Amino acid sequence: MSQGKCVSGKDASVMAAADACVQTITCVPGYPVTEVAEALGAEISVNEKVALEIALGSSAAGRRSMVLVKQLGMNLLADPLVISATHTIGSGIVALAGDDLGPRGSQAQMDSRYFGLISDLPVMDPADPSALYHSILEAYVLSEKIKAPVIVRATSRLFGISVSSPERRALPPHGIKFDRSIWDLTALGRGQRYQDEPVPLAEDASEATSLNSLRISSKIGVIASGCPARLAENLDASLLVVGYAYPLPWRLIKNFLHLHDRVIIAEEPGPFLEGQLRAIEKVFGRLTGHLPMGPLDVRDLQRALNMDLGRDRVSAPKHVKSYERSADKGHKSICDDCPFSSLYKALGKIGTIVAGDAGCSIRAVREPYSSVDLVYGLGSSPSVASGLAGDDREKGIAVVGDYGFAHSGLQGLINAIWKGRDILMILIQNGVAAQTGGQEVPDLTKVLEALVPVRFLNFPEDGKDTKDVEKSLRDVMAVKGSSAIVARGKCPRSRY
Repeated sequence: MSQGKCVSGKDASVMAAADACVQTITCVPGYPVTEVAEALGAEISVNEKVALEIALGSSAAGRRSMVLVKQLGMNLLADPLVISATHTIGSGIVALAGDDLGPRGSQAQMDSRYFGLISDLPVMDPADPSALYHSILEAYVLSEKIKAPVIVRATSRLFGISVSSPERRALPPHGIKFDRSIWDLTALGRGQRYQDEPVPLAEDASEATSLNSLRISSKIGVIASGCPARLAENLDASLLVVGYAYPLPWRLIKNFLHLHDRVIIAEEPGPFLEGQLRAIEKVFGRLTGHLPMGPLDVRDLQRALNMDLGRDRVSAPKHVKSYERSADKGHKSICDDCPFSSLYKALGKIGTIVAGDAGCSIRAVREPYSSVDLVYGLGSSPSVASGLAGDDREKGIAVVGDYGFAHSGLQGLINAIWKGRDILMILIQNGVAAQTGGQEVPDLTKVLEALVPVRFLNFPEDGKDTKDVEKSLRDVMAVKGSSAIVARGKCPRSRY
């Protein structure tokens, strides 16, 4: 790809991984990282914790590694991520976190930049695909300098825009393996070393990076991070763009604040930067009611600049709002040609709360099925069903896809068996992660059969009559103890 051509965030990620000589790339698919992961040829893992742990092992063996997850996946990999900071690594690791703004393909909007504060690891927040390319390369250099992973936060907005191709540069291969001399220190000692050595290096990198930019043109200023920096480019205000969301370039920021009477913080989706600056009276943004939560557009920034920022801080509107509804957005229920439609209809007739999952079954919360009630995350339904069972041993019902079961549902089932919970787990086995593009998933039916009694139903053959499916459900529910139904069928959109 020659300089001068336009590149997207996906293109920039592929270029950067190639130029950084990255050898191991793992992922958990999910909007907005699915297409990027596929373009990178990333290896799908059963969950985000496993994906990061593979990257950590590969790094220790001397191979540069990358892990791609969406914002909700950052929660699951947080355990090894936090430990990795003081544990140290071998060759560089970049965690590319894709934040779904809106959200469009997630149950909750989240801001992955907060994992910098949680883990004390650097977080880079590029403004466009060109900056994403340079951020990934810089992240590997810094990762190998501080011997810890670096987070690069990208958003659905960033992946969706194109800019001129950046000037490419190649990093020399690294190949440094894990140095076990870190075990000469206690856990406290490792933490002390991290604060004394890597943290100052990260702070210096945040101040010195070429991804920072400064324009002085007014007594009103904007400090911007991520894609909102592009929105602020043509505003009638000074502009400081920071390349690192954590640690912040405090010397640059303090000087910028000194030169301006009022400063607006342009970032998304939440007040991460503003929260670190909120004690400063001249700083305005979401927390002062001048900007809305969530994704920004240029009109939001223009409106904030036109407010009288010299007045007392304003409060967010208190009136009742009209909230966005699924029907208004055209959100669909289960696909018309889904082979499991009779199963979802039957679930709606059994008269009990049903725990679903963040796969296809979440669509059954809507009409005409309304047969799934609770959806707390991918792989959550067996554990939630255990809670539904309660002390009176009422049967708890879980519906989980085969990828959700591999992701984390298996642990919930094991816990139910261990604690004697009475649950029925319905495994939707279509062999793919249907909601994220139809990636192939592992077949764990042998594992399931080793744990609980299993009844197999083949769809659509065994589901031609909803009453027959309902009878099968009730028959299994009448038997005490944990058990499972494996509902087998082929998704019409499967690539396998």
